Amino acid sequence: MIRSDEEQVAALERAILDRAEGLAGEYLGTAAQQRDNILHDAAERLRLTEEREVLAAKAAAERLQRRKVQAGELRIQAQLDQLRWGLALAVQSRLGERLRQLRDDRLAYLDWLAGLVAEGARLIPEGKLIAEVDAEDLEWLPAAWPELLNRAAPGRVIELGQRPAAASGGVLLRTADNRVRLDNRFEGRLKRLERGIQRLLMQHLFPHDSGLPPRGQ
Repeated sequence: MIRSDEEQVAALERAILDRAEGLAGEYLGTAAQQRDNILHDAAERLRLTEEREVLAAKAAAERLQRRKVQAGELRIQAQLDQLRWGLALAVQSRLGERLRQLRDDRLAYLDWLAGLVAEGARLIPEGKLIAEVDAEDLEWLPAAWPELLNRAAPGRVIELGQRPAAASGGVLLRTADNRVRLDNRFEGRLKRLERGIQRLLMQHLFPHDSGLPPRGQ
């Protein structure tokens, strides 16, 4: 009887152990699967994070490169603009010197003034005109004015103003009511020539740089 009880206890223990082993096996299998899932999910998250970081780094590098290129283009633009402006000023200075030399040659200067008066008489509508010159020209031009006017605009009434204009040479023509003016003083002509001078400089010095506008535009 005792032996039978012992056998029953042993059998029960074996059953419990077998059941425990079975449960342990099931739990281990489940745990292994969960571990694999966790590792897989972690690896996928890491891969996505690395991809995002790589893409972000690439985008940042591209933005930095674009900024460097744009900064370089701006530096070149500024240098070309400075060179162009310096050359334009040099050319304008030479033109100013040439106009002053022209003024020293009285006969050539009179011919030039006659051409300016003829241009004004052609461009400004019919009617009385006033011609304004600077103080220096007012000292001698009145005596030569009738002959100049007869050559430049015969039949047109153009009076020589008595008040000196602020200028260093040339002539400003205007209507009597001052509504229409043609500024052919040295300074006025140089200002009108400024943009053309810059454009010519760019065409001759930088023929392939058509995208750079003249300074001040």
